[in-house]
Amino acid sequence: MRLFLPFILVTLLLSGCGLSNDTQEQLEEAVGKAAGEALDSAKSKTANAVEEISTTIDEHGGVQGIFDKIVQFIDGLFGGSESECERKTAKKVERDTPRTVIKRNAEQQNYHEEVLSLTILKAASVNIDCLRPEVDTAINIVASVYHEVFKDDNYRPVITSGNDSDKHGERSAHYACAAVDIRIKDVENLETRKVIAQKIRDELGSRYTVLHEDVGKANEHLHVQLRSGTYDRNIVWR
Repeated sequence: MRLFLPFILVTLLLSGCGLSNDTQEQLEEAVGKAAGEALDSAKSKTANAVEEISTTIDEHGGVQGIFDKIVQFIDGLFGGSESECERKTAKKVERDTPRTVIKRNAEQQNYHEEVLSLTILKAASVNIDCLRPEVDTAINIVASVYHEVFKDDNYRPVITSGNDSDKHGERSAHYACAAVDIRIKDVENLETRKVIAQKIRDELGSRYTVLHEDVGKANEHLHVQLRSGTYDRNIVWR
């Protein structure tokens, strides 16, 4: 009813209705006040909506992060009516398909081992043997961000997945040794988790994609990968 009050009053004013000058002035004042309140309310609701949308976009890695998720979703649609068993078999075939293997030289191997010493593996089944040198670099930066935020150089982030789980999308960068998942759910404060995710994005730059996934859920984590199209899926490192 409050929403229609200004329009009712405006109608009365326009029609005249035999009102006295004083009454008409009071009505004009009331119309102006009601219209102002309605405008302020609309602005406030719009600002809140914009803020909520902006927050949601940030939580999913920005515009590029949402785009990457859409691409992953569309890729998943090509499974058609295959059974779950068939999809898992397809993933296994891709992971086990012979590829061009590049041997790390001594310096690269030392760096790989040094970087991994900065982290903890969630389980022995987490496979990070074939990670690309660029992903080693990303993990190093991830660890440094955790150190900075926690002010603790001994903190070791947990890698929950490399080239292992069957739960990733069929064409996931995980199966090309170009991605890792990093645990973040154990960081108490959501705002701190958002800060960590954004700092990592800023530090890694445009060649990488960083997604803050499953926010608020038991599997909340950071997905860190080389951006699609910047690497050859058929090359792995050992």
